[in-house]
Amino acid sequence: MKLVDKIVFILLFGLLLFVSLNRHSRHPRFDYHSQIYADKAGYQVYLPATFYYDWDASQMPAGIDSLVGSGFSIIDNKVHTKYPVGVAVMQLPFFALAAAIDNMHGEQGYLGYTENQHLALNWSTTVYGTLALLLIFLTTVQQWKLARGQAYLLVLLLLGCSNLLYYLTRDAGMAHAYLLFCYALVIYLYYRFLATRSWMVLAGVDAISLLALSMRHINGLFFAIAGVYFLLTYRTQLNKVARSTWATGGGVGVILGCVPFVLQLLYNQYAYGSFGATGYANESFSNWDNIQFLELWFAPNNGVLLYAPILLIALYGSVKYRKENCHLLWFSGLFLLISLVYGAWWSPTLGCGFGHRGFTEFFAFFALPMALVMKHWTKKTEQIVWIIGFLVTAVLFSAQWSFDGCWYGDGPWDWAELAGWIIR
Repeated sequence: MKLVDKIVFILLFGLLLFVSLNRHSRHPRFDYHSQIYADKAGYQVYLPATFYYDWDASQMPAGIDSLVGSGFSIIDNKVHTKYPVGVAVMQLPFFALAAAIDNMHGEQGYLGYTENQHLALNWSTTVYGTLALLLIFLTTVQQWKLARGQAYLLVLLLLGCSNLLYYLTRDAGMAHAYLLFCYALVIYLYYRFLATRSWMVLAGVDAISLLALSMRHINGLFFAIAGVYFLLTYRTQLNKVARSTWATGGGVGVILGCVPFVLQLLYNQYAYGSFGATGYANESFSNWDNIQFLELWFAPNNGVLLYAPILLIALYGSVKYRKENCHLLWFSGLFLLISLVYGAWWSPTLGCGFGHRGFTEFFAFFALPMALVMKHWTKKTEQIVWIIGFLVTAVLFSAQWSFDGCWYGDGPWDWAELAGWIIR
């Protein structure tokens, strides 16, 4: 990294943290806009339950499940959450720091849900999100051969011309920032492995991949599709790796990566009396015979291409340059598979959100066909895209700043509701 790169990403971190803290400073704890609320509380509950309450719900603050928007529930004096344990693993260092600060200040009430613990989610989301963008930037420069100016433009498009900014600031604590970091790190380490053939780097690839899987199990299907591109494109280099490297690196990586899964099994046994139980037992892909693709892609209610138009560049690149590398079509397949799976889910929009969030963490992969398109742009085209990028960023930022957190429009195609966020 050059000095200017360090300065830019430090400033980017500061900007994201400022926006996140400023947004949440307007709302108190236990408000539906607060950091530890609804889904986010369901992810985070593993930490206070483990380190403060010994998984005894009777020791937890009275009514805490209701106070945090029923992100988890208390049944038969047990804490029940349907959300996987992996996000809590990623949040642990920040939870520990907030706990240490609380201890120094003599905090006694609502331990695990103090003001510092709420702020810990702002910090963890911003740190992982910034690191993810940094890893994508380094990969585009070092491996995909973009000029630095083009790489910065790519970062702007990923952050501002999508719903990523929303999930790094407004919805801090959701899984997407942590997953984006893991996928960006896996890609970065994969190229390091091709260059070094080190078993330790391979172990890192495997361990981080499994950590990502522990955060959202269904993503394993999507991750496999994205991984096919890298396996097929670099199969010649992979064939030169020694068997001992595969055995050692793979073994160590799997052992490390299985830790969160062991924790998940133990939790399942505690909460449901069975290692194989799941909190998603009552949810299913019941919409498989009524998938509304146009609504999923373009509707004001979370339409992915409306809130993340950068994906159009990625899809264009995966088709346009397929003759140079036929494996690029796997990225189109990735987009279609995510659309198909979530379109078949009982709640295709995944509930409240600013744009469909099922695609957000996969921007790390979609960045590759985007980079291929950008390599063919002229200087004049880049200048025009910079201008368009800032304009789209401003529009989406205005919309998300006014967005209340859920869609209240008259049906999924209420364009007036969306327009109201922008001009409010």
